[in-house]
Amino acid sequence: MEARISLADIGQQVVTEIEAFVVPAPRPDQLGEPLPAEWFSQQLDEMRAALIEPYLVEIDGDGRFPGGIPKPVPRRVIIVAEDDYIFLAYDPDPDGDFALIFKSASGFGVSPIRGEAVDCFMSR
Repeated sequence: MEARISLADIGQQVVTEIEAFVVPAPRPDQLGEPLPAEWFSQQLDEMRAALIEPYLVEIDGDGRFPGGIPKPVPRRVIIVAEDDYIFLAYDPDPDGDFALIFKSASGFGVSPIRGEAVDCFMSR
């Protein structure tokens, strides 16, 4: 990952990922009925509507090790989309992935849901 990445670059990365998204083909080991293509289209439209000008925010910990450390270490992430109290953020840690962030009265906290921007957003 690049040492310094701009907020605009992160925003463009998300837009590019949305535009390049391809509805996954059903898998033979999948349980239940596959989601219809319309569901994915609706989710992408909702994601486009939720995109904002990226900004930095400090959150408590990184959510990957719940209970693993007594006091979470604050970290800075880049918020790229807002959907009510659920935010999509880029985490510039060594993995450089996206995560869902939740806002509560006590502040921001990160969920263990991590990965590509579109996949994270659709899992909210």
